[in-house]
Amino acid sequence: MPAPTTTRAAIQRAIEATQATGLVVGSVTIGKDGSVRIETQQKKVDTESVLDHPRKPKQWAIGR
Repeated sequence: MPAPTTTRAAIQRAIEATQATGLVVGSVTIGKDGSVRIETQQKKVDTESVLDHPRKPKQWAIGR
């Protein structure tokens, strides 16, 4: 039985679906079994400019 082939349309649908969620495509890998794997670029979320409160222990953790 020959290995499944991945079509250009299937790859394009996977890329478009990833981009539709707001993620940035970093790379695309096609497996021997015909699977399509999308690697995304992650944006740094927890930067000091984003945090609106200073880091300190939670109220419930004080006094333990």
